Amino acid sequence: MTVQRTLLSLLPGESAFIDKLDVGISTCKLLNLGVLPKTKVTMVRKAPFGGAYYIKLDGHQLAVRTEEAATIILENQI
Repeated sequence: MTVQRTLLSLLPGESAFIDKLDVGISTCKLLNLGVLPKTKVTMVRKAPFGGAYYIKLDGHQLAVRTEEAATIILENQI
């Protein structure tokens, strides 16, 4: 059994490649913002009270909600 890693598991400064997005209400929004499979994503920081995650990808920074971050599945690193 393999456990899927999501964006929520990244620590500040840690990077990974996006494997896929779980289909949900925010999938289209994330795709339009450039959150695409095979893109390198870096966790910049987490909001102090939990509501958002600040990430960097393709030279720009985004803030995504916890619910959105949970739908971003990362590639397993071997």
